[in-house]
Amino acid sequence: MTFTTPTPELAKLGNWLTSWVRPSGAIYGFNNHSVWGANTYRMGDFTAGHSTWSSPYLAGISEALTQQSDPRGLELIKRLIDYQTTSFQDGDIYRHIGYETGELSNKALIHNAIANLSLGLAAVNGRAYLEDSQMESIHAAIIRNMKGCEHFGGGRPDENGTCNQEYARIWAKLLFQQAFEDNRWQDELVEDIDYMIQHFHQSGFPDDECTATLRATSITDIVEPAEYYGLMICPLILATELYQNDRYLDEAGRICRHVARSHWVDEKGQIRFHRLWFKTNNEWKVNNTPMLIAGMGDSLEGIQRYLKHRPDAELENFLTACDKTYSYYQHSRGFFASATGWLGEADIAPSTAWHSHDFRYLVHRQGINADFWDTIFQQDQTQISVLLGDRCYWIEQGPHWAIRDYLWECTFDLVGRKDRVRFGRNLPDWIEGGWHPGEEYIIPEQPVFIQTDDFIAPWEGDMKNVIVHSIARKPFVSDI
Repeated sequence: MTFTTPTPELAKLGNWLTSWVRPSGAIYGFNNHSVWGANTYRMGDFTAGHSTWSSPYLAGISEALTQQSDPRGLELIKRLIDYQTTSFQDGDIYRHIGYETGELSNKALIHNAIANLSLGLAAVNGRAYLEDSQMESIHAAIIRNMKGCEHFGGGRPDENGTCNQEYARIWAKLLFQQAFEDNRWQDELVEDIDYMIQHFHQSGFPDDECTATLRATSITDIVEPAEYYGLMICPLILATELYQNDRYLDEAGRICRHVARSHWVDEKGQIRFHRLWFKTNNEWKVNNTPMLIAGMGDSLEGIQRYLKHRPDAELENFLTACDKTYSYYQHSRGFFASATGWLGEADIAPSTAWHSHDFRYLVHRQGINADFWDTIFQQDQTQISVLLGDRCYWIEQGPHWAIRDYLWECTFDLVGRKDRVRFGRNLPDWIEGGWHPGEEYIIPEQPVFIQTDDFIAPWEGDMKNVIVHSIARKPFVSDI
């Protein structure tokens, strides 16, 4: 496909994500949830280890390998699969499911389901190149985890279920059926999809050609936020393909239009996902912000998959506009600005967990180029990458990362490493208690920035190897 507007640089995004992957196959990251505004720092957890919400990276790598084989990519996918299929806790549910709560949480359906559907996509993509042992590991892990997740609703949707979570479980079962020709859930899946359509789908957002979904049947005055709709669209489309039922495709199309027609244009002129629709005084209204940028990938992939069945100029134009949004907010290091409107670290701290969803979508939409594998495995330990926000800035170099304060402000000053689970506050020496990072946590010769009433500018440090991008409202000036 030829794009006529700027598009994000997929290989650079892949390089950034790969820099967080450990030899074990774990995907570390500062787990910043830019929809809810929470992260492990806010939760007081201070861990930046693996999260199952990052597993779509595994699915994206698996699809890239279907387009162009590479021995480094094959070794990487094996590590990722081996880690995810063996990381269980008691009760046959996966470990590392806390995401923005880190290790504080150990029970959640959605974080188990996302790992299963990522493994399922890897199995579908990898039938031609995965070894039998890897396929068997995926098969066994999904069955084991589905059994463990019977704790949630007996394994099927009910009046206590959450829409996107139940649809993600359905998608994982459909992918399992497609990958392994194992139809153990075939009959119940038809019943479950019909149940979801009957009890969760709501038309009229923003018009009668569109359908949103309730997040829960007990909550009737708010519908699901925009970034989750791919978890509804994709299983409906796969069910259409497996069961030859166009009613599912009709529902998928209505949800696609809900996402596209609810968009807004931000102050930078970029098309953005809306946050959600809510009801007040018997009138439905749309809320736009604060809202993510990184993390649009699930819903956009759903629209992309729908277009393969039914071409639609309106939806294709929406995807093209979102490509431009990604490109506008992409740092040259490869990551995207996470969000706008939070006016804190949730805007500027990139999360491997949400970025992995975008990576999977962009592999599916763009395809990879001849330099893809060389690019994602490149290492540059010298470049310092900075993203300026309104109240703090993200900075990284090689294995180091930090969320820094502007000069003589003292709110964040978090330091971490991509190869360490533990991160924390960079406490000054005069504070005797608490956790003090070792020297290996500190970026050597890092620049310091000042925020004045009128602008943001470098204050001290050599800017020679520093690349600065800004989403702050105040202008950045390179010299004062």
